[in-house]
Amino acid sequence: MNKKTKVGVCALALGLFVACEPSKQQFVAEGTVEGAQGQMLYLEEVGTGSFLSIDSTRLDQLGSFRFEHDGASYPMFYRIRLGGNSIPFAADSMTHIKIRTSASSFFEDYELLEAEQYNYQIRDISHQRHQTDRRVDSLLALYTSGHLGLDEVREAVDSVKVAFKHDMVSRYIYVDPKSPASYYALFQRKGGDAAYFSADDEGDDRAFAAVATAYDTYYSAAPYTPFLKDMALRAIALSRVRKARQDALTDSAQQAPVQTIAYPEIKLRDRHGVEQSLDSYAQSGPVLLSFTAYSAQWSPGLVATLRELKEANPGLTIYEVSVDGDAYYWENASRTLPWISVNDPEQYSLRSYNVQQLPTFFAIKNGELKRLEHPKQILQ
Repeated sequence: MNKKTKVGVCALALGLFVACEPSKQQFVAEGTVEGAQGQMLYLEEVGTGSFLSIDSTRLDQLGSFRFEHDGASYPMFYRIRLGGNSIPFAADSMTHIKIRTSASSFFEDYELLEAEQYNYQIRDISHQRHQTDRRVDSLLALYTSGHLGLDEVREAVDSVKVAFKHDMVSRYIYVDPKSPASYYALFQRKGGDAAYFSADDEGDDRAFAAVATAYDTYYSAAPYTPFLKDMALRAIALSRVRKARQDALTDSAQQAPVQTIAYPEIKLRDRHGVEQSLDSYAQSGPVLLSFTAYSAQWSPGLVATLRELKEANPGLTIYEVSVDGDAYYWENASRTLPWISVNDPEQYSLRSYNVQQLPTFFAIKNGELKRLEHPKQILQ
């Protein structure tokens, strides 16, 4: 074989290698944004609580855009963002989605001209969650203005949340738990903060387990599947703890003689998962019992007051019960507090102490309970 023949064979082999090498498939997200000429539009990947900008484009005179990005064999979650507004969608390597919207109602009125069924469902879920958020905000505004009491607003907000969650599980999660729409529904949050479904909420363990099982079966390579499995295991574990606690209370009520106590016992877990008994602290000295919500606007001021009180009185025990529904928010908010902080999202302890508003304070001294108007009254 001469030199030219060798070169020709090598070139042919190289050409066949390149031709046979699998090329990465890309998904396409394109469309128009009316009234947004010259503005920047961003494509962002949505992770577990984070956003990663992966592309951007300046909209032309027609407001047209087109994004192409490497897809995967499993669905990933994305959004296109214009300013502070965004449109969510899911995509794998085969996705081609076409969107039409306007700058004035970018999220509220966007249309899908071409999309998979699950992206139509993601749009419906997003809009329903947005409407639910607005209902909750309107109820909270009625409480702030004094038109609704604390118990009334809690009952009304809980009713709105329960209705939303029922729709999510009955229309999406239990119908097709492997759908990207089911995963998306499971992690809806109000204002990006408080989760509607939570591993700490009774009954949510079934929803987490259904989606986690499906994703472990169909999308085990997806980077978010381990996180989903951890959430499901946590929800199941907490459900078992609740059941065991309820069984124990039932057995205790049936077997133990009736006792008259000066104050109801509280046994709740701190952010490390350690059960903290109020009575054990009250046996060894005075206790300031505080009921609070770290997400409330007045919370930073109360924290500052309690810090000052604790620094001036190191021997004083502060036992603080948070009723925040978002466990992750509570854990973060209580991370640096120099006192006992426990969480009671079901608010059982509020009923035990007939707490009608937050914050509320009690002093426990020598086995006696006294309601306080201000935490510093514990010193009197």
